[in-house]
Amino acid sequence: MKVELCITLAMALFTSGGISAAQQATFSPGARTLVLAHNAYPDHGKYTDRLDRAIASGFPFVVEEDLAWVDGKSLLVHGAKNASPDDPMLETYFFPKVKPIMEQALRTGNQGNWPLVTLYLDIKNDPPEHLAAINRMLDHYDGWLTTAKKTDDLASQSPLKLGPMMVIVEDKQNDIKQKFFYDDLPVGGKIRVFGSVTKPAENPAHLPKQEYIDSLVAVPMQQITTAKADNYHRWWGIDWAYVEKGGEEHHGDWSPAQVARLNEIVQYGHGLGYLMSFYCLDGFTPAENQGWEDEYNFGSLPEAEARWQAAIGTHADFISTDQYEALAKEIREHD
Repeated sequence: MKVELCITLAMALFTSGGISAAQQATFSPGARTLVLAHNAYPDHGKYTDRLDRAIASGFPFVVEEDLAWVDGKSLLVHGAKNASPDDPMLETYFFPKVKPIMEQALRTGNQGNWPLVTLYLDIKNDPPEHLAAINRMLDHYDGWLTTAKKTDDLASQSPLKLGPMMVIVEDKQNDIKQKFFYDDLPVGGKIRVFGSVTKPAENPAHLPKQEYIDSLVAVPMQQITTAKADNYHRWWGIDWAYVEKGGEEHHGDWSPAQVARLNEIVQYGHGLGYLMSFYCLDGFTPAENQGWEDEYNFGSLPEAEARWQAAIGTHADFISTDQYEALAKEIREHD
């Protein structure tokens, strides 16, 4: 579908009352469940309609864009080792497509559903020059952004000044995102990028891969963090293997025990003040595959739908999938 048609359809939803009551709620943990459009960028010239599909699925939504710093450029690609000379950049692929939507939103004003687009930058490598380049890029779109003031105490959370776009990143072990996007700001400065609960170290005991994945379902969330959301850390991305033994690819039967575990995780995170996100729930056959990854595949759409419905029922905030339209339909039907 061409981008012009996608934008027309999306703006029709935005302006004609197509936004659900839940999506009109105040922006806070548990207030609305959004599609997180996984990897919504082209893959070496293929699957160029991903962002168009995400936009056409309706607002508000979250979109994941992977960034790798390669030869002095921030490229949209799934890691530097996969880079090619033809990979696009946010400035050439993402921002031109959302610009008409952002400008229309600013003209219309906040209808209770901002941010309309939450931009999740999955930064694959973060030398200081990459983060500096991202900051320079955001300078051009500053008027679109959801922001907050830096306080003199990280634990003191200042209110968000909502814009039609919000930018989030995932903090990982020993990276410099918090230092760059928060710590180095002066008190009273404007926070434009918001971080997550720090992602736990992967497989620190060096278990066989599936044994490690199977072990996550028994990990208490308190072992990952007991810290409340603060002025910078505002969301929490959870691997589905913490919910269900084996994760997506090696799942068992979906049962009340898994529903209870899902509820426990969401309620715990919301209690600490975080937007809760689950990653990544697909259900497709080999014939239906559009460049998606088997490790996130339940094997059929009904299997994925059962998990989506449960996550929606717990008021999870973001649900990541490659099947944007199907999940958006589930969310609308639940509302």
